[in-house]
Amino acid sequence: MTIMKSRLSKGKYWIYGIGVSYFIMDQLFNQWLPYYYLPPKEETGLSPLLPAGLITLALVLSRFIDAVSDPLVGYLSDKTNSKWGKRTPFIALGGIPLGFTMVLFFFPVKMTTMTTFISLTIVGGLFFIFYTMVGGPYNALIPDITNSKEERLDLSTVQSVFRLVFTAVAMVLPGLLIPLLGGDNTEKGLRLTIILLSIIAVLGIYICIFFLDEKNISNNKITESVKFKESSKYILKKDIVIYFAAFFFFFVGFNLLRGMINYYVVSIMQKPKGIITLISVILFGSAALCFPITNKLSKKYSYKKVIIVDIIILILGGSGLLFIDSQNSLLAYVLFFICGTGLSGAAFIFPQAMISEIAVSISGRHKVSVEGLLFGIQGFFLKMAFLVQQAIQLNVLVIGSEKDSEGLKYATSQGIYAAIAISLAFFVLSLFFYLLKKEKEDSEL
Repeated sequence: MTIMKSRLSKGKYWIYGIGVSYFIMDQLFNQWLPYYYLPPKEETGLSPLLPAGLITLALVLSRFIDAVSDPLVGYLSDKTNSKWGKRTPFIALGGIPLGFTMVLFFFPVKMTTMTTFISLTIVGGLFFIFYTMVGGPYNALIPDITNSKEERLDLSTVQSVFRLVFTAVAMVLPGLLIPLLGGDNTEKGLRLTIILLSIIAVLGIYICIFFLDEKNISNNKITESVKFKESSKYILKKDIVIYFAAFFFFFVGFNLLRGMINYYVVSIMQKPKGIITLISVILFGSAALCFPITNKLSKKYSYKKVIIVDIIILILGGSGLLFIDSQNSLLAYVLFFICGTGLSGAAFIFPQAMISEIAVSISGRHKVSVEGLLFGIQGFFLKMAFLVQQAIQLNVLVIGSEKDSEGLKYATSQGIYAAIAISLAFFVLSLFFYLLKKEKEDSEL
């Protein structure tokens, strides 16, 4: 039984959207951490800090530290019943530490290679745990505070608008702030930029939890709390497994594509770092333009049909990037625009909307609360996608590179093209699994 509440007010939609400001740190991690630890040779202001293999190992070990936190935090938030609600306590506890560990990535201990490696590993493990505490419960609010598929789609769309805005902030502003704050000192400018943007991200998190008032707007659902192991009988269904496979492969490809932008602009297009800002605006601006279209199409057609079209567009646009060099670099702007239109649903709106429908279907049919657990599992696969992306990116980027005087390698144009080609392969894998998925999101699970 669910005690239905009135539709969410517009104000609550916007307040909820502000809470996704933690995505600023998601983008900073994906775009600037590899660039800081393994810069291209064209970047005169930075030097490689670790061999690509050690960076990869540090991130792998970080993931082991974090291995069970996503589903565990989700499960615990499903069982929580505090005066602030199910999800708010976890978000509040994780917000400030998340921002602090983001900053620590860019202040590694540089005494020796081993100390740098250890500091990256420890900070990485802590960062992912705090990211889980914020991101999983925050996303699980979507099925908690909405009453219909239309509301869940609309809330996911509003969240996607803010997620895009915050992602753009993290992609656009560094290209402007780094030289402004650091002058000729790239490291100083990057560190100050990371501090400033992390503060903005943390402020958004706490604005959301203080003004959303989760306890009073959540649906009052009569559900039973199942043990962690017992929940597997609701989660390990064929269609859900297929969805998570499609989700995972898509985000490996997407993270590789966006992780290449810095390198692509500097090494392939041979443009100044300021063009990173313009490319980011084009890529994510075109995605934003398509949000209303994606929302309307998703109400008329199934999520599956729209996301398949999105991925095909991405594959076509991304393939063109393999044929760009400094002589025809103007074409790259068009190709990034095309890629952006494919990101609208696949990367932004649908991940939250689709898993929300799965959660609501299970909750309604079996009277159990698994929303947090499902979003936790999705968060786990998202982090695994980051790990696979970083492992591929850091090791492929140095293809054909000669070692410098310290025995370290720089990123190369050959490696950049290879990484983009691999991203396209992951998009194809994602497309394959989405084609296997059942047509209706609320089908029997």
